[in-house]
Amino acid sequence: MQEVILPKLGLTMEEGTIVRWLKAEGDSVEQGEVLFEVQTDKVIMEVECPASGILGRILVGEDETVPIAQVVAYIVAPGEEVPEPVLEAAPGQAAASQPPEPAASRAGAVMATPAARRLARDRGVDLTAVTGTGKDGLIVKQDVLAAEKGSRDTGAPAGEARPRPKASPAARRIAREQGIALEAVRGSGPDGRIVEQDVLDFTAEGGRPTLEGGQLVSPNPVHKLMAERMTQSFSSAPHFYLGVEVNAAALVEMRQRLLPICEKKGDVRVTFTDLLVKLVAATLRDHPYTNATWEDGKIRLFQEVNLGLATAVDEGLVVPVIRGADKLSLIQVAKVRSELAAKAADGRLSLDEVTGGTFTLTNLGMLGVDIFQAIINPPQSAILATGRIAERPVVEEGEVVARPTIHLTLSVDHRVVDGATGARFLQDLRSVIEDPFEFFLKDIV
Repeated sequence: MQEVILPKLGLTMEEGTIVRWLKAEGDSVEQGEVLFEVQTDKVIMEVECPASGILGRILVGEDETVPIAQVVAYIVAPGEEVPEPVLEAAPGQAAASQPPEPAASRAGAVMATPAARRLARDRGVDLTAVTGTGKDGLIVKQDVLAAEKGSRDTGAPAGEARPRPKASPAARRIAREQGIALEAVRGSGPDGRIVEQDVLDFTAEGGRPTLEGGQLVSPNPVHKLMAERMTQSFSSAPHFYLGVEVNAAALVEMRQRLLPICEKKGDVRVTFTDLLVKLVAATLRDHPYTNATWEDGKIRLFQEVNLGLATAVDEGLVVPVIRGADKLSLIQVAKVRSELAAKAADGRLSLDEVTGGTFTLTNLGMLGVDIFQAIINPPQSAILATGRIAERPVVEEGEVVARPTIHLTLSVDHRVVDGATGARFLQDLRSVIEDPFEFFLKDIV
């Protein structure tokens, strides 16, 4: 029998949500074929089957979230039986087999790392009575050791010093998201175990505070990551902002000239974002401190210009990366940007396509926004926010005339970029936006 675990698919990944099983219980599977899809804190990724055989049992259903290294299924040989799922039992008591439950409840009675489970089994510690200090209540090795020490100090059975309600992973997840103390919920499962429906019933009965006339909605993994990263960035990086209004008349004319050329040569429709990507990337080559990061008290200057594009999707915000943007032609940039946007909309970006960015461009002009300040995308040192190109009054030779302009706002980490450095970057960027002809006519393909 082969255990299928939720793998760690990124450095920051601590848990994942099963999006879709591509095989059903009883299906034959081959090593290396895609078995299920999982949504990490960044993207949806495919997980391959670790062995050939038969998918004997699925322990974690779709839309369920579990920590990394959690067993999510078993692969067995033909004719091999899969053991019935059991609940954790107190030391000295037999673990009781239970009738098959929904996949959401069969993943185990507690959320614990494999090391914590092994140690608890070896030391006779009841995991159901241990309070986890890991992310979202995950029990780690130190928690088991603390519970064992507490039992020696108090004379109580191991783990009893810090009681923990018995609950399914689904119940714990919903309670965590809704801010419900499981101690207040009555369990209807075997031995009083709290299942998902118990928490839902508790919520429906008014067992938690709600905003009058409103509704509390649990964030999805993408939105949750966005909230965590932006909070981290705004709390740790001292932000300041520089803004300029740029005459975009030449840029508008340049795009009109390039549209038929790029459509003929590259079968792609160039957008203003594509033009800005090229101009920003080229400018970054001469301003390394805006293409950098603060790292352990030092500044790391990146050699490559990997430009991230903040992209709105149904789940929240993702930032796919155009690698080596300064070395790509305009047509290549347009094709890569278009492909990444399509993948982002479908939730099919790979981990490599959302990591490694050195600078970010965010554009809300298509939504009618004129000016806004963006939060730096960590661990980068700067992000450029651009608004819409619109006709605005401009003074030329003492006369007020209408000209298309665009507002650029640069947000920088003051630990890396000072005011003069950021201003010089904007000054050079402004120059190429206002006079882009020579740059683009030699760099179309």
